[in-house]
Order: sequence, then C-alpha cells, then structure tokens
Amino acid sequence: MKKEIKYELTYGRISPITELPDRQRFLNTLKHSNANKLALLNVNGFWNFNHVFGYAVGDEILKIISQRLQKRFPHSVVFHLGGDNFAVLAGKEVGKEVFIQAINACMWYFGYSPIEIEEEKIYVAIRMGVAIDYVDLFLNVEFAIKQAKRIGKDIVVYDSSSVTLCRPTHSSARADLEWQKAIRQALLKDRFEVYAQGIQGGKVKKFECLVRMKSTNGGVISPYHFLEQAKRANLYNSITKVVIEKSFAFFADKEAEFSVNLTLSDILDQETANFIIEKMYAYSVGSRLTIELVESEHIENHPEVIAFLTTIKQQGVKIAIDDFGTGYSNFEYVAKLQADFIKIDGSLIRNITKNATHRAVVEAIVTFAKKVGMETVAEFVSDFEIYEACQEQKIDYFQGYLWSEPQPLHKLKL
Repeated sequence: MKKEIKYELTYGRISPITELPDRQRFLNTLKHSNANKLALLNVNGFWNFNHVFGYAVGDEILKIISQRLQKRFPHSVVFHLGGDNFAVLAGKEVGKEVFIQAINACMWYFGYSPIEIEEEKIYVAIRMGVAIDYVDLFLNVEFAIKQAKRIGKDIVVYDSSSVTLCRPTHSSARADLEWQKAIRQALLKDRFEVYAQGIQGGKVKKFECLVRMKSTNGGVISPYHFLEQAKRANLYNSITKVVIEKSFAFFADKEAEFSVNLTLSDILDQETANFIIEKMYAYSVGSRLTIELVESEHIENHPEVIAFLTTIKQQGVKIAIDDFGTGYSNFEYVAKLQADFIKIDGSLIRNITKNATHRAVVEAIVTFAKKVGMETVAEFVSDFEIYEACQEQKIDYFQGYLWSEPQPLHKLKL
C-alpha cells in the first residue's frame, strides 16, 4: 500500500533534527489532502531529558522517536510539529481498524521499549489525541489530546461515527475563547473578589478565603465556571496572586485566623511561590495563616513542594489537606506534607447520617488524625443532624451553610 497523501514542497521545511516535514507542511497537507485520520502525539516530561542528559541527547531521542513513528505508521505521513510534538496523518486508504491498531501498538511499544543512549535506558511516555472522519480534523484532534491531558489518560479517540457526550464544536471553542477573554478583562478591571466562610469550633475566629468573579453587570460568578478556563489560558496563577494580596491585606490587622487554597501549579510556579512568601512577610500574617492544599496526584513527591512548606511552616504557617477522603487520599501523603489539619471531603460529610460506609471512613480519618496530633475539619455541614453526627465522631472544626454562606470580606462580622 502506498501513501496517498501529498504535501506541497514549496510550503514549509524539513526538520533538521528529525528529517520529518515541519508544522507548516503539516498545515498545508491537511488543507489540500483527502486525509480523514489524524493523531497528535506529545512526549510527556520531555524537558527532563534535556535537563538530565543535555540537549544533544534530547535531539537524539527526538530522532529515534521519529524513526519509531515512521516504522509504526508506514502508510501514513509523520510530521514533526516542533519541540516534543508530532502528528500522524492518514488517508482513506488506511482502514480505521488498522490505524487504531497502529496507535495502540505505538503506545505499548513506547511504554515498554526503552531508548538506549550512552548506556542509559530511557523510557518515553507519550500522550495521544486521535480524530477520525471529521470535517475539521485539527479542531477535534486538539480537543482530544487536551481531554487526554485533562483527565489523565494516555489516549483519547474521537470518531465521528461514535456517539460521545464530549465532542468539540466551533461554538464550544468560541465559548472557551469568550470565557478566557472575560477572565483577562476581570483581571484588568479588578473584578475578582475574595469571599470568606466561617469555620466553627475554635476560640479564635477562623475563615476560609474563596475567590469569586464579578460579571460586567455586577453578578457574582462561582469559581466552578472559570477556574478550569483560567488554567487552560495560563491565568490561574494570576488569580491566586489576587486572592493572596486581598486576603492578606484584609486580615493583616484582624484578630482572626484565615486560610487560602493553593494548588500544585501555584507552588511549582517560582514567581507565585515567591509572591506568597513576600506578602506573608509584608503583612505579618504567618502565625494566623493556613495553607489549604488542593490534593492532586503525587503532590508530595515534588521536592519543591516540601521545600516550600518547610519554609512557610518555619514562620508559623499551618497546613491543611483539603477534600481528604476521596481521589488519591492516603495517610502517608498527609504525614509527608507535615499537615496540621485534615479537611474531610464534603461528599463524606453530607452522607454521614445516611451511609454507614461513609461514616466508617470519617471515623478512620478522625482516629488517624488524633493519633498523629492533627485536627479535623468537617466541610459541607448543612444541617443540625449532620452537625451532631460530626460531634459524635469528635471532629474538631465545622464549616458549612448551617452557620453561614461565603460572603465578601467587608461583610464579615469580626
């Protein structure tokens, strides 16, 4: 079988590293060919190879990857889009099943066959998005690889003949752009506000700081609608800085303790981490501040995280693990992060009076916390029955609509 896809030699170049046609040739080919199958491939953590082995070895790895791809897709055209990104384009002469089999074989081969360079065995992890039989292949394949990254999968395949609830359209892409534009405008016009919700149970008043976005007509928008969009547009850290500045400034002269939420990306971003420490000193809030870590996979294995937490704990800052009890929750994680508080996930608390399994999980968390000297916080306490059940479990603090909804900082009763 011959490759039926053609690309115009006058548009674009050949990559000097991989000797594959480049991004411009890919776009030109896609525009003028009858291709109906497209895969985008990204090498996970490629920067580590350059950092550890040097750029010459990094280039050699890219070269070997390109050779492997060409062997795995002999009847398709492989492109090097730049950096650690590749594309595989196939026409109608390549059967759908054959293409998918080649994709799966490729994933398996890269996962279990190391690249051997300079007596080093280097395993390359790849992520792929695949689109089949769409009018706009590129739109759909980009959406597929973004979905794969978002949900932590190695591969996501979109086939126009298969029903899927999550299919990109020009309108959905337009909606994403509009959201990202609104977030940028809100940052420029200072329309991000800090709200706070009280935490009951201690002698000193405690609050959790939460972000809200004001719309152009004065409405209040929940973070549920904009935080993921902010992450996609690389604006999340900018919002974090707004929350830090406004909450630290407000509580600087107050006799109250408060907490702010941080993610792994906040801490790994050196500029954001430095900003937090700088503002902590400027407003002298270290002894009254709690950092709530939004749990994510293997956050405790990042040395930058441990270094950051060690630094701020030396200034009296406390650490809380948010939403504990679901996802990747484990007790070793809590201990390694030197946590002071465990915030028990609201899905467990909401059902503590109705579900024996949830009640048992809460009991196990509380027992562990007390044995290691940590305190517990029950989230989403919405009625008195739930509150009594939490008291029976000897939970230390309580947070929820039974007492108050989140409200703007200036409305807090201190």
